[in-house]
Amino acid sequence: MTRLPGRAVVLSAFARSFLIQGSWNYHTMLGSGFAFAMLPILRRLHGHDPDAMDAALRRHLEHFNAHPYLSDVALGAAMRLETDGEDPETIRRFKTAVRSPLGSLGDALVWASWLPAVSLAALGMLWLGAPGWVAVAAFLTAYNAGHLGLRAWGFRAGLREGRAVGSTI
Repeated sequence: MTRLPGRAVVLSAFARSFLIQGSWNYHTMLGSGFAFAMLPILRRLHGHDPDAMDAALRRHLEHFNAHPYLSDVALGAAMRLETDGEDPETIRRFKTAVRSPLGSLGDALVWASWLPAVSLAALGMLWLGAPGWVAVAAFLTAYNAGHLGLRAWGFRAGLREGRAVGSTI
């Protein structure tokens, strides 16, 4: 296992993951955003070799679709695989293998469980007489705490485990 580049590179990639849906399109879905999030690590690893940089960037520009919050799992793992010098085909197969499970798990976990639960709690606060702004503030605080926690956990798990991240999930 190769040591990851500095904290700034890792934090930059994580911060960019919040924009992963920013360039969503029907051809690559989250692929463009995924490549954008991978840029800091790819520049660190391949910045001196334009051909290797081009190949790595194209690899991550390919079709990728997962739940946006759990895409951080794949992002962290892909960063680990790139840093470890894995074969490009292994990285491609890994991303293909995890995209559907991360999509369906995220949909069930976030859209079908967490969002309705937090919404019902906020509505319950309103029904019990809490001011509207309190219910809204409680909803935003609780929802975003879960959302940010899930993203951070997934990113760290991917970085730590690489392609073995499935056992962590």
